[in-house]
Amino acid sequence: MTNNKKSLLVFFVLLLFTLAFWWPTLIGGKSLIHGDSIIHGLPLFDFHSRFLHGGDTPLWTDKVYGGHPLFAEGQGGFANPLNILLAWLLPPVIGANIFHLACMLIAASGVFVLCRILERSVWSAGFAALALAFSTAWLLEQNNLTISGTLAWVPWALAATEAWLKKPVVKHAVLLAMAAAMMILAGYPQLVHATVLYAVFSLLPMPFCADGKNFWQARRRQLMATAMLAALLFLGLSAVQLLPLLELVSLSHRSAGVGLYFEFLPMAILRGLLYAPDQLALARDKLDQIPGVGSLLVCMLASMFPLFRSSWRAKGYLLAVLILIQLGAGKTSPLFRIVYDWHLVPGLHFFRTTQSYLEVAGVGIAVLAAFAIDGLGSYARPAAATWRRNRRAWVLAAIFAAAWSILIAISFDRTIQWQHLAIAAAASIASLILIAGGKAGRIPLLMFLLLALECFALRLHLIHFGDISLLQRPATLAALAQRYPIQDTKFINHSLAVSYALRNSHVAGLDGNAERALSSNAALSNLRWDTPSEDGALALPLRGRALLIPVFEDEMEGRAKTGPGQRAIDLLGVRFISADRQLTAPGFQVAVHDERLNMWIMENTAAQPLFQTFTRYRPVHSDDEALQLLQTPRQPELLIEAAEGQALPPFSNAGNKPDAIHVKVLAKQPTFYAVDVDASEAGWLFLADANYPGWRAAMDGQATPVFNAQLLGKAVAIPAGRHKVEFRFSSPTFRYGLWLSLLTLLIAAGLVVRQFLAQRRSQDK
Repeated sequence: MTNNKKSLLVFFVLLLFTLAFWWPTLIGGKSLIHGDSIIHGLPLFDFHSRFLHGGDTPLWTDKVYGGHPLFAEGQGGFANPLNILLAWLLPPVIGANIFHLACMLIAASGVFVLCRILERSVWSAGFAALALAFSTAWLLEQNNLTISGTLAWVPWALAATEAWLKKPVVKHAVLLAMAAAMMILAGYPQLVHATVLYAVFSLLPMPFCADGKNFWQARRRQLMATAMLAALLFLGLSAVQLLPLLELVSLSHRSAGVGLYFEFLPMAILRGLLYAPDQLALARDKLDQIPGVGSLLVCMLASMFPLFRSSWRAKGYLLAVLILIQLGAGKTSPLFRIVYDWHLVPGLHFFRTTQSYLEVAGVGIAVLAAFAIDGLGSYARPAAATWRRNRRAWVLAAIFAAAWSILIAISFDRTIQWQHLAIAAAASIASLILIAGGKAGRIPLLMFLLLALECFALRLHLIHFGDISLLQRPATLAALAQRYPIQDTKFINHSLAVSYALRNSHVAGLDGNAERALSSNAALSNLRWDTPSEDGALALPLRGRALLIPVFEDEMEGRAKTGPGQRAIDLLGVRFISADRQLTAPGFQVAVHDERLNMWIMENTAAQPLFQTFTRYRPVHSDDEALQLLQTPRQPELLIEAAEGQALPPFSNAGNKPDAIHVKVLAKQPTFYAVDVDASEAGWLFLADANYPGWRAAMDGQATPVFNAQLLGKAVAIPAGRHKVEFRFSSPTFRYGLWLSLLTLLIAAGLVVRQFLAQRRSQDK
């Protein structure tokens, strides 16, 4: 059988297994409902779809965190071609599930191509593709639109790196830049960070290996020139997302770094590498097993890699895997603690988990297994005398068997499925028989078939899919909409229902828990129903919004010192609160109670309108000062904080006269507001929507400064008289980034065409 036919057969198996995994969503009226799928991924995909068909722009939305630059966050993949295509073509629920299916196929294809570039056989490359795409860590992340979308391009970025190293020409530099840019556009920067670290660590053996030294001496000029070109093209291609993202990072609660939220025990990581659990979860339900490769067979084969002679590139993969596993282990690893405490790895402090490093290490483990399979496949049949006298081989075999016996003994428990041991044992026995019989060349095919059997037996049913009827508009919102204009008022969640996302997908009652979570309108689920919210489920809320979390909690529990009308939830216009019980804070009353789901929607009768007016105001010099004053009983007043370059007005200690300024709303959109103002005396107009670079205001057609106000809003000074005031949002970083990306795309295309034409001319000569 030719390699082309073998490759087609491998891709057929990959496609068949992927379709089987997602089959309930294709014809069974089912959908992902566990994890982040319906409170994060589906709402973002739904919002994207509506935007592409004429809906609100993602550049700024009033539906998240009381006002947020949703596009800049990146997690919606609004600039990712795959997201754009599927969100435009398909209905949201179907499109979101097809997106995950496509990401699995893209990732599997990328690993296959990577292995082929590394000169692995077709069957070993297919083995690596199956091992990664159906690893439990990568299957776990299928509940998250952003992570699965970024993971899809990790193998392609590494494959492009290998193609560039093999032949450092302009075309390969362009491909490397495009693959890396796709990861940025997909929206999960930590995976980009992990992939860059993996690539860098894999280069470290170069100066210590003879073939690595020869490689560098022969190609260093080409490598340096094309590496610089790839870096510049990457920055340009990803600028449309990168520039807004960097702007948001500087203003978010992560601007100075963030602590680690999870710590994984070494035994939990070991079990996750060796075994596929019967229930797939990262937290709460099964902290004793963190999803990893999930295959004893794959890990045993990868561990055999050092037994075979290898190039400096292959050694680099081993080194990169070992280091990333240490980073993935977090603070349980001594190496990680040294690196983390001494800030030896740039960017590490900006991420709150270490799971991404384990996921990228999974690519290397799959590739190392492919190397080992080909090593076994090339093993010549030894003569009987040689077999008996080769003490080194016997010693190594004994050490290998003893080491794995110990690892299995310490990691195995009754919950681990027997198929892992059976398939690993079958692979070992069959390999010995084939080697002894002089048919070692069949080992790659054998391993591919055994892994396919393992995936069929242990992986295809790891995720429970729920009925799409669960994704209809919640009854709580339907009941609320009959009494209130819910599109014009803010929500906030005080219920724990959303914590169902931390449970595994096969837990009893998951469907009901998902329905209850949706009824709370929490996380990002409100995006589907177009209701404004102070909630969100994103990585980069503005610093002011993060500071308000404990304040909101105290106010909803009735522990605040400030009274109704002066609390942060009042000033920011939060009218509805979802809760697991009836809340008794002053000014709260029951709006809706769903007895079946035991979900309460409380109305905050003290919530102020979107536009408010003040004649008394107080300048503050920081978010922290504003936060302290918001928790202090005081006269009604506007807290004003100047942005950089703005001059603060003097303190006004006169009594507040809200009736001195009358407001009539003329236009209300997430990125544009227009109001008529009639002021009998000078004062301030406050808009309960977060301030951010790109917001501009005009009064009677003339630009006027926009100030941060009440920690999470914006305000303009109003002189006495009648005026027309307009607020308008336009993102300069998006605009500049878009033009830069388009220009870079044209340059990249021109470079590729130029090289192609040059090659044609040289061939003609």
